[in-house]
Amino acid sequence: MLRLSKLTDYAVVIMAYLSQHRGLAINAKNIAEQTGISLPTTSKLLKRLSHEGLLQANRGIKGGYQLAYPATDISLGMVIQTLEGPIALTECSHATLHCNLEKQCTIRDNWRRISAFIQMTLMHISLADISQPHKLSPLETQENPLHLLSENHP
Repeated sequence: MLRLSKLTDYAVVIMAYLSQHRGLAINAKNIAEQTGISLPTTSKLLKRLSHEGLLQANRGIKGGYQLAYPATDISLGMVIQTLEGPIALTECSHATLHCNLEKQCTIRDNWRRISAFIQMTLMHISLADISQPHKLSPLETQENPLHLLSENHP
């Protein structure tokens, strides 16, 4: 089954929480308390997200963490890639990886197209989108969004 790691899930929860408190520097302890994520895990994720440039860390008494960019400019895909690495369903889906079955494989290009579709979808969902109550997205209005995988799409 395809599933994000708990750390990635927690990172999205933390980023969504911070997006709802735009402009406020919130310390790790308060973030942990408000999200229900343990303080050590919260601290670890805050450091990593700051190091990768998605969060801004402010030191001092009034210090804390806040988004480095507006929530509309941070995609779910960016957060996932920060924690998980490149978004690819199979090893051969990632452009830099090679597969032992490459010469006789007939589905590699399809895996790449499917992975590209998933990556594109995640890159088009902003932190602002995921932080708000559920709204019907354009993708949900399609009976079968895989029609977007035509030869005209990367």
